[in-house]
Amino acid sequence: MGALHPLEMDYYYTPQGEPNSEVQALGDCYTRNIFFMLKKELKNSNLSYKMFLDDFNLKIVKDLANYPLDVKLNNIKSPEDYVIKSNQHTFNNDAPSAIDKLETLLANGEVVFVNTFMKKVPYYKTYELNSAYETEAAIDGHIFLILGQTDTDFYFLDNHINYNPQFFKPYLVNKGIGQDTKHSFMNAFNHQFNCFTIHPNQDELHDLPDRVPKIFKQTLENYYKPDSIVDGYIECFGRSAILELNNLLASGLIPLNRKIPNRIHDAYSLLHTILNRHSDRKKVLISLLSSSTNSNTLNEIIQTTQQAIKQWDLLRKYLTKQYLTKNFTLSHSFEERMNNALLAEDQFFQSIEKNIDTLNRI
Repeated sequence: MGALHPLEMDYYYTPQGEPNSEVQALGDCYTRNIFFMLKKELKNSNLSYKMFLDDFNLKIVKDLANYPLDVKLNNIKSPEDYVIKSNQHTFNNDAPSAIDKLETLLANGEVVFVNTFMKKVPYYKTYELNSAYETEAAIDGHIFLILGQTDTDFYFLDNHINYNPQFFKPYLVNKGIGQDTKHSFMNAFNHQFNCFTIHPNQDELHDLPDRVPKIFKQTLENYYKPDSIVDGYIECFGRSAILELNNLLASGLIPLNRKIPNRIHDAYSLLHTILNRHSDRKKVLISLLSSSTNSNTLNEIIQTTQQAIKQWDLLRKYLTKQYLTKNFTLSHSFEERMNNALLAEDQFFQSIEKNIDTLNRI
């Protein structure tokens, strides 16, 4: 990976220095970093968007007593399939060994994916100097990149929206990259440390052009799929999951401030994240359609996709307003907004079905 010149690449900013909104839609912290590392393997933007095209459906998992256990996006084929992990290491309460391992990997020309306890990382938005609040039982799943080093410092990359303006120290040559002392990571690494590197999975990348028809076929099936029992749990997909989410929230069974066991989220923050990524998947579709040579023939699907994004964004903003005003139990006004989102989602999937032959040729 030394050939990538990681300190000179564009990541969350365009070459013109503007925030890159298309990158923000490419999944989560891990999958966006996969995109950055595979840039040179993908011949054009059309192929990169295909890698991130995935199921547009929500999924709710309940126990057999109908109690909700999880809400998530359903995945058909993750961008993770296009890479192979290596150099996987875990250290418990041993920051010096963690730093030694990072130094060795970086010296060998690797870019390192790092998972640690971000509340103890100075550059991160949740960092609090001398914080008395401890969440020792929580597991942080966030991933960022360490791109390079000096004798005393690491160069790191995270989403610019995660940087804490009070403590973030930019690398002056590339404003999206940070630079801080290796010692500043010690507390976080002592709490939790995992790292790995990735390399392209050439067999999977070879099949990337054929991904689109498989995704559209499966996402249509999932939207209309009836509830099923899998491994002792009830699974709701697509339209059924939207109706179930409406019932759970409008009934007051799940208030927005309800804490989720063993996670840093409450119900609101989890829903906000999931619904944001739900819209992001549609934004990837718009990027893919817009990059197609036949984009003019796809105006209907682009318009219905944009309308669905708009309705879900309105719903998410409503949830935020209710949460900030401490109206944690939702009312009929929520149901109205959810019904609008459901109608837009119906029209979105109907347009996919109507234009499936054209979509499969992009």
